Amino acid sequence: MLDQRSLRWFDLKLMSLLICAMAIDGYDLFVVGAILPYLAREFQVPPPALTTIFVAQQFGLLIGTFILGPLSDRFGRRGSLLACIAIFSMLTLLTTQVQTPTQFLAIRFISALFFAGVIPNAVTLSSESSPRRFRAGFVSVVMCGLTAGNFIVACEQAFLLDRYGWQSAFWVGGALGIFVFVLLFVFLPESPRFLARRNVVDPQLLKGLQEMVPGLAANASFCLADPLPLSKKSGGPRLLFSPALLIPTALLWTTFLCTFFVNQLISSWNTTVFHTIVEMSMQRIASGVAIGTAMGIAGTCSSGFLIDRFGARRMIIIFLAGSALSVMAFGLIDLHSAAFYVGIASWAYFINSVLGGINALATMLYPPGVRGTGVAWAAGAGRAGGMIGPAFGGLMLTQGWDITILYLATGLPLILALSVLFFAGRQLINAPR
Repeated sequence: MLDQRSLRWFDLKLMSLLICAMAIDGYDLFVVGAILPYLAREFQVPPPALTTIFVAQQFGLLIGTFILGPLSDRFGRRGSLLACIAIFSMLTLLTTQVQTPTQFLAIRFISALFFAGVIPNAVTLSSESSPRRFRAGFVSVVMCGLTAGNFIVACEQAFLLDRYGWQSAFWVGGALGIFVFVLLFVFLPESPRFLARRNVVDPQLLKGLQEMVPGLAANASFCLADPLPLSKKSGGPRLLFSPALLIPTALLWTTFLCTFFVNQLISSWNTTVFHTIVEMSMQRIASGVAIGTAMGIAGTCSSGFLIDRFGARRMIIIFLAGSALSVMAFGLIDLHSAAFYVGIASWAYFINSVLGGINALATMLYPPGVRGTGVAWAAGAGRAGGMIGPAFGGLMLTQGWDITILYLATGLPLILALSVLFFAGRQLINAPR
């Protein structure tokens, strides 16, 4: 019934709520890269000395994804999402009170444990509530929230940081997080597939389905197309490594790792490179980020629908090729010319298309009983890459790498991910759902 149903206002409401959740998560994920020059000045250290903050944040995300994924499959998408947003919003407010780099590092690590729960739960809830023919498209639209969060960060770069200091970024982030929590608490429904797997006669399931399928009888009863119930004996995370899913899981994790490696490296260090090495003004950087945000939203929104139309393997390979060429171009173009904005727009479009595409693919790969775990653990593999990426970027800056070599080297992991999908991607795409 869920796979074949038509679109309703319910879908617009659900996607809007999940975009808000992703936006506040994206804000907190990207804000450190934006404020890094201000932190370095306040703590009186060179920017590369703060590399450990990025590593700690990514390590927290890595641990959080592996812990929270199975909890989502066990206790529900909605509750897990709400708990994560409530906790990290309070920690974001607390960040305004830190006095040393060590304190800042510690609180970002703890916060990141809970940042990790937003993306897997949001994309899984979207996937499990949408008709099959729109599933990848819906997931990609929800992923736009991450880019919207980055847009808010760009606005702060332009208008708040110089006037109110880096602490203002965390006052804004904490306040927005609390607002989004209240919004979701009041209006966000639970995944109907999760409710059915837990208890197919749950009154909450019928109430939610009546909103999705108007006219559904008050005495309607349901059964699962996939009869595997939600239980401790249903296989859990071990199913990800069963003979049918082992190779697809390995391929998916490799793609996530390479993509997040580059994305987090760029997110963490681009502002610093442009400002301190290229000697670009913060206003020019902020305008570039704003353009990139708009193109990123376009890429994220379109990626899922292109996958639904033309196939996942083909489109993700195209997205990876475009993102690799774009990041390498930063080392070859004149960053003080208009080519800077073209490069930012191209990079943002393609890398966000990749991120939207691989998250949509993860929701399609795994069966409902382990979908939350599968999506979260794939993201965990990405977080491992995201932890290494900023450290590698800091090393390149410390060693004084030429900017051309720096960006050419940064594009290589994307070429590796492209090669994996090109030569072995059919096993991933054709894995049993």
